[in-house]
Amino acid sequence: MNPQCITTTPDSNPNPRRVRTFTVDFFVDRIHTVVTSTPAIAREWVYTLRHKHRQALYSSSLNIGLGVQWRPSFSPDSDTAATLQLCVDKDCLIFQLSHASTVPATLRRLLSDDRVTFVGVHNGRDRKLLEESEHNLDVECLVDLAKKYGYGNWSMGEMAAKLLGADDVVKPYWVGVSDWDDFWLSDEQVQYACVDAHISYLLAQRLLDDDDDDDVMSCDDGYGSDDSGSY
Repeated sequence: MNPQCITTTPDSNPNPRRVRTFTVDFFVDRIHTVVTSTPAIAREWVYTLRHKHRQALYSSSLNIGLGVQWRPSFSPDSDTAATLQLCVDKDCLIFQLSHASTVPATLRRLLSDDRVTFVGVHNGRDRKLLEESEHNLDVECLVDLAKKYGYGNWSMGEMAAKLLGADDVVKPYWVGVSDWDDFWLSDEQVQYACVDAHISYLLAQRLLDDDDDDDVMSCDDGYGSDDSGSY
């Protein structure tokens, strides 16, 4: 990451086993980040999102940055989703799937809502990881922004520098392969997951703004079914 422009600060959390919150500063954006495995907290987060962005939802123009981190394993075929991160504007949820007793119906409905477009960069594995997780989650509309808009093998950091003016955004390899199954995610892990989803959201908004032919992100193309890609 860019240590001068990206910082993470834990908030005061009276019941950290139920929910932890963090303030992630990404250049000029201050992102309120919720980390939880509690279904009720995730449910409340989704309700708030749907209310706050109801106009975009009703007009089928709601884009949500989505990322998945997985349990470390020695074989890619054995990878299992450990966290699901979602970001809209300056709100981020990191839902710890591997510690959640269940996934609330509101979150399932959001993921399967064909009016919502979930976006990422080189995210071809995310759908499979969620489908094959213990919670069997289905994402209806998932777009790979790099593929859809012709950025090929560009990394997320390269796209962020080019399109957002966010220079030197590097996702540390050691954080990416760390233990995402750990209940107490580190500040570095929280920052990594949050920034991943937030950049995806910002890129989608910027690419739509630059696209004279499209006001709404379609999911009829851009998704790489088996593209694991790189950051």
